[in-house]
Amino acid sequence: MLALLGHPEEKLPAVHIGGTNGKGSTAAYLEAAAIAAGLSVGKYTSPHLSSYKERITINRQPISLENLDALVEVAKPAIEQVAADPEYGQLTEFEVSTILAFLYFAQSDVDLAIIEVGLGGRLDATNVLHPLAIGLTHIALDHQEILGPDLPSIAREKAGIIKPGVPVVTARQCPEVLQVFRNTAEQRGAPIVTVGADIRVTVTRCTEAGTWVQLGYKDEAPREFRLNLLGSHQADNAAVAYGLLQLLKEKGFGGITEEAIAHGFASAIWPGRLEIIPGRPKILLDGGHNPDGFCTLSNGLAMLFPNVLKLAVVGILDNRPVEEMAKILAGHFTHVIATRVDSANAAEPERVAKAFAAAGVTTEIVTDPLQAIQRGKELAVRENQLLVVTGSLYLVGQLRPLAFY
Repeated sequence: MLALLGHPEEKLPAVHIGGTNGKGSTAAYLEAAAIAAGLSVGKYTSPHLSSYKERITINRQPISLENLDALVEVAKPAIEQVAADPEYGQLTEFEVSTILAFLYFAQSDVDLAIIEVGLGGRLDATNVLHPLAIGLTHIALDHQEILGPDLPSIAREKAGIIKPGVPVVTARQCPEVLQVFRNTAEQRGAPIVTVGADIRVTVTRCTEAGTWVQLGYKDEAPREFRLNLLGSHQADNAAVAYGLLQLLKEKGFGGITEEAIAHGFASAIWPGRLEIIPGRPKILLDGGHNPDGFCTLSNGLAMLFPNVLKLAVVGILDNRPVEEMAKILAGHFTHVIATRVDSANAAEPERVAKAFAAAGVTTEIVTDPLQAIQRGKELAVRENQLLVVTGSLYLVGQLRPLAFY
């Protein structure tokens, strides 16, 4: 496909970001700092929250429908040609969207393209890039049916984006994952920078107003930054972005100063991740969608709202370990409203309710998500509780507009 379209991906000065959780937040920090440095920045992420256009942005502005339509018309003859070839067959939706992003960023002549891996890495559609630098966020168990049964197997798939000679920044990892990354980087002659060793990181404060961290790159003195995104887990995401920004500076991106980084980190936006919507009731939206994401949410709830009663609207996809996930969060909630994610892959609300009930929480089932959040709001106001909406990014994306009124 890309050959038929003149290889737009080869025209992109890109950073490639893989990992399990934290890819989007890391991309958001990198994007905000690069914009603050005066660069034109394309960003390709998935999934979207409320609109497909969110997946392809330049300087935080989603692609317009007119531009999306025009790009589809450009790509359509090549898509049809490939689809008609029995050796290849029909492209997937993700392959098409990746091609559209590459075309859009190349046509717009962006200074930097931030490209997030869709799934895994080695066989992901985005892995045709030859980027300037590579970021690898925290690795956890997820999509085992595709990526493998254990962390080393998953790490090998994620490490598939490491390219010969291209520098890599990795978040803190468990020893077996870090060993996979180090071995792959060594085999491919790729320098590797690790958070926790080459990039020192310390969380100094964590409140509803932000997260304060100290970051030090190699021998440089550490500096304190305020992160606009909430939760202590954001320290590692910001540290990966910080390392990538240092590598870009070394590659000639002179506008990336410490001041630009500070401004960017303090203004980064990534909705639906420990996102507080003020009002009555106060609502916390979090797209935690796997056990690792639920552990992060659990830590965030304990740190940000230690003495606050909480209830939740929860919808989870069926290919997730629902029962394990319920055990992680159950202790935080007085009440859980189980609902159905708007997806063919959704877990039935009865399964979600049964899992939380088995973990000792009062539950009820409201199958329609729109009715579920209204029920949650009524209960939260009446009982003066924080309302948490979680379990799937698809659920958060659908319900986020309703959180504001």
